[in-house]
Amino acid sequence: MIFADEAFSIPVDHIECRLSGSFQLSDALEARRKAGWESFLARHPAAFDGTLLRLAAHRIEGGRLMINAASTSFSAYVETRHPGFADEYPQAERADPLGLTALVVTADQRVIVTKRSLTAEQNPGALYFVGGYAEPATGENIDLFDEAAREIAEEIAVTDLQRPESFAIGLAYDPVFCHPELFLLTVSRSTAADILEGARHAPDRNEAAELFTSPLSDILNDEGPLVGAPRTWSFLKGQGFLQQHFRQRHSL
Repeated sequence: MIFADEAFSIPVDHIECRLSGSFQLSDALEARRKAGWESFLARHPAAFDGTLLRLAAHRIEGGRLMINAASTSFSAYVETRHPGFADEYPQAERADPLGLTALVVTADQRVIVTKRSLTAEQNPGALYFVGGYAEPATGENIDLFDEAAREIAEEIAVTDLQRPESFAIGLAYDPVFCHPELFLLTVSRSTAADILEGARHAPDRNEAAELFTSPLSDILNDEGPLVGAPRTWSFLKGQGFLQQHFRQRHSL
């Protein structure tokens, strides 16, 4: 499901995500998935074949973001994420798990930035924000803000996000790792210094080799020391969506 970038400013309480059914690979691809997963585990022994949330369809209607989703698996994603998949299997669909990138703005107007570990499976050594993949929850309604908040708590130990100040700001399709990504602006009540101190105790800091902050003004104006650093696709997209969000909000 490759689609054009979509920028918007939608309060997180105006996101509706409904889960229905599960995504299944064809028999031929299922056999490849099993073999491919064994090979992947040999290279990444700590990998876990968890259940992920697949973006099946989406639309914006009446100022709300409506998402239809299904369950899929990380191993199905690994099997279908390479750019040449569509050429090899023109009739097949990708696993398309929904990625979440969270831009965490602190109480003193800074943005949390991470630098990925050199051993990270995707984008080693490059700048990133905070994020992961959405996971199915109990029931058919999935709260994607809660999913992003879970990732933020795991990676940087921030648990004081202000939900009324948080927005979905864009949706794009990663052309390299082949999956959709939802970008969210989230606001913490904590200062940057407090977050950096508390993040040392985060449950999951495996992929982030470094954690630092950048003034929000630098992110919005393409300034500061981050400009010359290697940046992930999601960093660049998130920065662009954030800039469009503030332009739109200030024009109202």
